[in-house]
Amino acid sequence: MTDVANDPRRQAWSSYWSQGALHSCTGSFDARYSGAIGAFWDAVVAGIPAGSRVLDLATGNGALPLRLWETLGATSGIRIDAVDLATLAPPWYDPGEHRGIAFHSGVAMESLPFADASFDRVFSQFGLEYARWPGALQECVRVARGGARLAFVMHHAGSVLVSVGREELANQEFLLATGGLLDAAREVLPWIARARAGSADIPSDPRAAEARNAYNTAVGGVGQAIAASAVPDALVEARDWVHRLVGGVRLDDLPARTDALAAYRDAMASATLRTREMLVHALDETRVAEAAAALEAACPGCGIRYEPLSQREGVLAWGVVASIPSTSNKGPSAPA
Repeated sequence: MTDVANDPRRQAWSSYWSQGALHSCTGSFDARYSGAIGAFWDAVVAGIPAGSRVLDLATGNGALPLRLWETLGATSGIRIDAVDLATLAPPWYDPGEHRGIAFHSGVAMESLPFADASFDRVFSQFGLEYARWPGALQECVRVARGGARLAFVMHHAGSVLVSVGREELANQEFLLATGGLLDAAREVLPWIARARAGSADIPSDPRAAEARNAYNTAVGGVGQAIAASAVPDALVEARDWVHRLVGGVRLDDLPARTDALAAYRDAMASATLRTREMLVHALDETRVAEAAAALEAACPGCGIRYEPLSQREGVLAWGVVASIPSTSNKGPSAPA
């Protein structure tokens, strides 16, 4: 059985959400997903009955609960349970102000801690595709009441978000490569600190010259990669951050700067895990059809439709909607 507390996926995403990002595609589109994705949620939410109970799967820092709160308001009586495998503490969330919203950390979508027929709406935005099927899809149906509506925004294998992610992954791996910028910075830091302190042996020590040359070569390589990349944000950020770190180092703060560089490397390694997950779990048409078939098997007769969500930039995602019949003959639930 998986040790949830020590799951590297959970740790990577917990670290990411702790930085305050509202969604998982930072830098690509606005935080609340306006445009085609916003229009999808506006259509889904329109006419939701007052007092409805909503489940948001793989909520992250609660982009959907926040959108529902801002769209429907506190007077709607909507109750939202938002779950995620990661540890969550959304910076915008105030339990006193946002009454009716509850976040649940460490929850796997394949084993939801809710009773059968608990929810009027089951939502997920860039989350359900990361789960194991058909278990998670069966759980969605199990916790949905008769007459409930399911709605999911899922990564599309041909989307501009996936295209950006593919480029960003290549850049992240370039920076993390053996002998790359981060390795070169680690090696040159102590030599620069000693040189700034006036150590007389630095000019004659071949190791200092080797570290300096390797660092300069790495910086030049990053510059070339920036010029060649369609999405150079990670490269530009890393080059500028490392330059400031190295340029200002002194002997008295060398340990702190060395630790900061190690932490930066760890954060980038976690970012590569998240990016790889997005690319692996993005759905082509065959895979989204499999999701629809799994939902139909769990709930025969639920009306399922899916379509690409597109805007000026191109395809962004799949939009999937299913309606649970008022009198539902649900299929087998996922094993506990």
